[in-house]
Amino acid sequence: TTDASIFPPGAEIISGREAIRERWILPEGRRVLEHTIEPLSITVDGDTAYDHGHYSGISQNGDQDPVSWKGKYVIVWKKVDGNWLMYLDIWNGINE
Repeated sequence: TTDASIFPPGAEIISGREAIRERWILPEGRRVLEHTIEPLSITVDGDTAYDHGHYSGISQNGDQDPVSWKGKYVIVWKKVDGNWLMYLDIWNGINE
């Protein structure tokens, strides 16, 4: 949504569509090789929904060895003009 916010681990809240888009621009040389989301539950209540679950993935910086990561998340969605849009997103990693 235009008034969305994300809550990255170890960082301040980032609000607004453009600020969130900028947050997801990867540094030069960094690639996400794999990203999987596994919802544990999804609940819909009118024009609001939320889900929570786990995520995992593999990323690589330049020529370095790929790094695996995993974590947990909660997302709140809003239905706007018939489309489900992300409103709030919080996540944090799970140490292995």
